[in-house]
Parts: sequence; C-alpha cells; structure tokens
Amino acid sequence: MKKVIISIIFISLMVSCKSVNNNIADNAVKEVEDKITLKDRVGLYKSKSPYFVLNIDLKNNGYAHVTLKGWMVYNGMIKVGEPDSEDKIFKLQVDNITYIILEFNNKNLDDAKASIFLKDVLQQAMNLNKA
Repeated sequence: MKKVIISIIFISLMVSCKSVNNNIADNAVKEVEDKITLKDRVGLYKSKSPYFVLNIDLKNNGYAHVTLKGWMVYNGMIKVGEPDSEDKIFKLQVDNITYIILEFNNKNLDDAKASIFLKDVLQQAMNLNKA
C-alpha cells in the first residue's frame, strides 16, 4: 500500500512539474515576441502635413537621414540610438538649439509621433506614417 501511495505522489509531482515547465517556456516565447528594437523599425517615416515636411529614413545602424522643411530647412544624418535599443522615445539633435523627439508606438511598427522643439519650445507636433 505504501508503494502505491508513493507512486501516486511521484506521478502527480512529475505531471505538475511538466505543466509548470511548459508555462515557463510559453512565457519566454511571449517576452521575446514583445521586444521590439530600433532595427525592427527601419524604414522611411513621413509626415502628412501640406505645410511642414518631416521625413525620417531610419537605417539599420541606428542613424537616420532627416529632411526637415518648415520654418527651417535641414537635410542630414542624425544618430537616433543603438540598433538593439528597445526604447520607444528618442531625441534627435538637429543643431545646438533644435531637436526632434521621436516616439514610436509599441504595438504598431508603421506609426510614430514627432515633436520638433526650438530652444526647448514645442514648434510642431505631428504623426508620421511609414511609407
């Protein structure tokens, strides 16, 4: 009788451990899928404003080719961040008084928001769509 009880306890422990291991593996897969890096967001993001042009062509190396036409004109490369960065918000320094805050949507890789600051005063905020 003792052997039967010990066998039942042993089998139940094996089954419970196996189900816990499967849950842990499932959670690990979900965490890996949720991590979106800057490399995943590579592409050309464009504003739709007819009066103000902002195009950000994000590259694999963490840099972006930025075209800005509005109260000022800028066309050049800017460091966005590390390619493996999982951040959602980046500061792109255009010159010593102008910068762009680029904010990505965590769930949708095709949308972003850009806020353009001049001397720490917000000049323009706009949505960007991936072209």
